[in-house]
Amino acid sequence: MSTTPKDKFGPYIQRLMTTILDKEQDEFVTDLAFNELNRLKVNLEEFIVKNIKDDEEQSEQTVKQLLQEEKDNG
Repeated sequence: MSTTPKDKFGPYIQRLMTTILDKEQDEFVTDLAFNELNRLKVNLEEFIVKNIKDDEEQSEQTVKQLLQEEKDNG
């Protein structure tokens, strides 16, 4: 099964992008689609930042635990 770069976006995001590129769309509708894409972008960035932070905290906790085990074992 071959995937094109376009396939990596969900149908909702694809429809928003198509709406923005459609020259026959009303400007109001285009603006709504653009604003929704920007909102999704912000939500994705927040998710990524939060999960990177969680991963870093988890890694830091693992290192501390390993150091404590090493200290306890000699």
